[in-house]
Amino acid sequence: MDVNLCFSLLTLLILAPQEAVGEATTEPQTHLHLSTANFRLGEEHASGLSKTYLNYDYDYYYQEPGVEPPTFMARPQTFTVEVGQSVIIPCDVENPSGRNKLIIKKQPASGGSEKLLSVGSDKVTPDPRIDIKGSRLTISHTRPRDAGTFLCQFDLEPPVQLRHTLDVQFAPTVRALVPPEQHVAKGNSVTLECKANGNPEPNIRWSHQEGRLPSGYHTSQGPRLTLENVDRRAEGTYLCTADNGIGEPASAAMSITVEYPPEVVAEKTIVRTGEDDNVELVCIVHGRPAPEVVWTRDGQSLPDSIMDTKLHQPRTHTAHDAHMTQNHVAHRHILSIKPVTEKDFGSYVCIAENDHGKESAVIQMTGLPKPPVITSSPNGGESDSYTFTMETESYYPITEFIIKYRKTHPGAWHRNYTVMAGKWRSFSKIVGNEVVQHGTRHSLAYRLENLEVATDYMAMLRVRNKYGWSSESDRFSFFTKKAMAVLQSTSGTGCRETAWAFLLLLLLALSLTAM
Repeated sequence: MDVNLCFSLLTLLILAPQEAVGEATTEPQTHLHLSTANFRLGEEHASGLSKTYLNYDYDYYYQEPGVEPPTFMARPQTFTVEVGQSVIIPCDVENPSGRNKLIIKKQPASGGSEKLLSVGSDKVTPDPRIDIKGSRLTISHTRPRDAGTFLCQFDLEPPVQLRHTLDVQFAPTVRALVPPEQHVAKGNSVTLECKANGNPEPNIRWSHQEGRLPSGYHTSQGPRLTLENVDRRAEGTYLCTADNGIGEPASAAMSITVEYPPEVVAEKTIVRTGEDDNVELVCIVHGRPAPEVVWTRDGQSLPDSIMDTKLHQPRTHTAHDAHMTQNHVAHRHILSIKPVTEKDFGSYVCIAENDHGKESAVIQMTGLPKPPVITSSPNGGESDSYTFTMETESYYPITEFIIKYRKTHPGAWHRNYTVMAGKWRSFSKIVGNEVVQHGTRHSLAYRLENLEVATDYMAMLRVRNKYGWSSESDRFSFFTKKAMAVLQSTSGTGCRETAWAFLLLLLLALSLTAM
């Protein structure tokens, strides 16, 4: 016999047990309407026992004359719970008399077909988290898939329905939509993107683990982050963080590696040293891929060093260059010279090269003295002379100096109404014991004479050791004593008044002495 037909007959017997099949009755008849009947057998295992249940997917209704149709006591509600919590869906009924059975169904929030959960007191769904007690449905340990619309209904004509909505909130998850590591050439643009899932809809923010974003801001909002015209400052790990206030925020990490040609800066462009000294010439090198660094002196390549600058492995070197070694720590590339000889003086170049280009920096290693620094006060305190004091650094004794000076304003106005400075004059002197030496620091003093009274001057100095002259010092302004100019500028017509004043002072002094 057909299975569907068997269950149809079984349903007729369950729903109308008082009536005998084929027997006439004078009582008011109950009309049964069946449509889209579809029954399936299923099996549920609990506590080691097995029971058979019916999974219903049909519509039916009773019409009983003289019986008040049932009504729902509750109003439509929206229930919001966090994942893992329990919730009760109320389908409380007023006028529950009659043979009409309460049906509870669910329409998933994500779409899909309607599901029958219970008919009367019989639970149809096999989900063990769902419990039916009277007209109330309880869901324990809610999950995101439990969200949706729950229908409490009686299949009457017209239907009696009550709709409840369940919103299940859950902590966010996030995943990257781009590779976890990207290599980008300098000057290009790159976009990072991630996708977040959660309820409520999570907010997405971007941050840079190494500090601020290249834009200068600490964070940026939105599912995408675009970095334009990138340079090495854009390198690092970027975090896409999703947060909706439920549970803990979730993050996905993406890293950016920027490839760019070498960037080279000399730590000191001029290194002053002397024989038997130990020096280090240092270049700061950046680049991606890591550049290969070589050194030259006066245009000639230096032999291999004792340390490979890429692999950090020892290398052999020739004996005659044993006092020169190369190594690097992080981005500092160092050429060590121990001890310095006179032939080591010259122009050194560190050259860095990778797949994107080549760059270099020049370091002058010299025995010349450092340009002197004038330490005397601009106000010399002398009427027609000025005493210079100066300091310089040199690994060798200072043997000579030159003072170049001129008047700042000659005091003459020219046709174009501009004041012209005086001509440069120079004075040189060979020195010896008058130079005071403390290590590599040298100081001396010299009095420049035959200057004009109350006059502004400008001067520059150079010093010399056995390897040659230093560069010029910074320009230094000074002036002769200006108070003397007032006395000397007294005119001939004023001499008489000055003499009378002097005589009066003398008489006053004598009278005081006689008393």
